[in-house]
Amino acid sequence: MYGKKEKRTQISFRLTERAYERLKQCAELFNMEPSQYAKAVLYKDLGMFQEPVDQRRRRWVKKRNEKEEQ
Repeated sequence: MYGKKEKRTQISFRLTERAYERLKQCAELFNMEPSQYAKAVLYKDLGMFQEPVDQRRRRWVKKRNEKEEQ
C-alpha cells in the first residue's frame, strides 16, 4: 500500500507526569517501550491498521525469566 520511499515526518509531544506513568503501565502490558506503544495507539486511532491490535497479555516472558532464575 505504501512505498518504502515515502516521505516521513517526525513528531513530538509533551506529557504530564501522570500521563507518562499511565503510558508506561499500558506499554508494559504489551511488552513494549512507551514510545512504541504511543506510536501503535496513534496508528490505530488514525485508521492505519486494517486488523485489530492483539490485546493479549504476554505472561510467558515473566514465567520464562522465573524458570531461568531457579
